[in-house]
Amino acid sequence: MAEQAAFASAPPVIQPTVPEMVLLYLRKLLVTGELAPGDKVPLEAVARSCGVSPVPVREALKQLQNEGVVVNEPRRGYWVTTHSQAEFAELQHITSLLEREAMALGAPRLTDEDIQQMDDYRIKMESALTEGDLWTTNVAHREMHFVPYRASGMPRLVKEIERLWEHTDHYRVLYLHKHSDVQEVSLAQHLDLIEACRTRDPDRVIEAMRIHREYATATITPGLLDEDGN
Repeated sequence: MAEQAAFASAPPVIQPTVPEMVLLYLRKLLVTGELAPGDKVPLEAVARSCGVSPVPVREALKQLQNEGVVVNEPRRGYWVTTHSQAEFAELQHITSLLEREAMALGAPRLTDEDIQQMDDYRIKMESALTEGDLWTTNVAHREMHFVPYRASGMPRLVKEIERLWEHTDHYRVLYLHKHSDVQEVSLAQHLDLIEACRTRDPDRVIEAMRIHREYATATITPGLLDEDGN
């Protein structure tokens, strides 16, 4: 009976589906810049690289289409979404509104373990960036930022923020490829954000994040299309 109880309490091992694995592969291509805004997604090549038929690739692309990351043009295939400067600014503004609410709720609830986790992710991100591993850099960067959001205790709010991040993830590579002085400013801002989180003061956390997001947006925007599509 004891063995049965232990077995019943064990968490289930959930294997990703084939479309989920293809989706992860596509996200890596987007985040590392191998698929850039305006590029056509080579469906057959992706299928060959993943060792699958085109069917799960189309399923994964439909998910990215729902997120606004790619668009499907009839008889032309899937293309990575491009944003004008105004569109990108709007997405950043909406994201910042939701982030402020999450941080206002989450900052007072942060634990010492949460703060340590943020710093661990920061160190992992910096190490991966030094090694040129943009995918690990992106994952660690996101996880660091989402610690205070998740502390809000509002999973639906966090999910909306995740969706907005995914909408612009393929532009973050423009930020990661900037020269070292830009990266140094950003890394210093991460330290400021973590120190603000140590205070559990929502106003300080929100202000640190505002400075960081505005700097990132100003750095990325020159690489985007203007209103005339140029």
